[in-house]
Amino acid sequence: MISMKKVFTIAFSLFITLFNLNAQDEKAVFKIQPLAAEGSNPEEVRLLETLVYSYFSDKEDVIILPPDEDMVFSGVEADELSMPEPDYFVKISLYPENENCVFELIISDADSNELSRQTAKYKTTRDIALNMHNIVNMAFEWREDSDSPEAPDVELIIPEKIFGLWRGDTGIKLVRILPNGKAFAFFASGVNMMLSYNIENNTLNVKQVSPNNENFYYPLPLPIAKVLAREAEPMRWEFMLYENENLLKGNRIETTVEFEDYEKIVIRHNSVRKSEWNKLPR
Repeated sequence: MISMKKVFTIAFSLFITLFNLNAQDEKAVFKIQPLAAEGSNPEEVRLLETLVYSYFSDKEDVIILPPDEDMVFSGVEADELSMPEPDYFVKISLYPENENCVFELIISDADSNELSRQTAKYKTTRDIALNMHNIVNMAFEWREDSDSPEAPDVELIIPEKIFGLWRGDTGIKLVRILPNGKAFAFFASGVNMMLSYNIENNTLNVKQVSPNNENFYYPLPLPIAKVLAREAEPMRWEFMLYENENLLKGNRIETTVEFEDYEKIVIRHNSVRKSEWNKLPR
């Protein structure tokens, strides 16, 4: 649980930041919008907002604006100070889904182009709070990637360019992409997964069709893999094409698990991690 001292420290840091904005023009400016959580406990909302500010504030080379220009720190109104225009906006929301709480964090640029989206589904807001550091870190991977000086050019995806064999990502030895929106993944554990795909906005969207199987989650311990086989949502991938039609690179979205002694098991839906498939010679 975050302490009131920590909350005060974050608020004071935001106040100090406002007086130093003009001296830090080289830093990216982020505007974190208030948490949209209709009907939620105000204390829980405040805690989640505070954690987002705290973990974003830990990042280097960024400036975090307060949620509202009329916020007052120590009797000084923020709109009386020299406020820069935000480079990026952070939208956060909390909503119920069945018996779960869903937390979503979206980073967009000033033109409303979505740059990063993280969706976390847990049983309670306490679980969200405990995992907020990881949620923010994964959302921030977009900026770390964008700093790469050698980012390859994105190529146009047409079906004929992607047919054939690809070396898969973690746990997958091979993927065969066929015509008519079908594909198969061959796992290192010896099982196969049927896939479907489509191409939209120059993005290859791949989705699991086969029912879940504990062997999809090898080398997790069998009891944990069986839990995932019951609870996991279909895996999916979002790729763009690079390197003369030889590299599919993007994100893998799947259900992951955290556990301790096979008893304390936390299921996390819509976990996002980087993924690459490399084309094999015919």
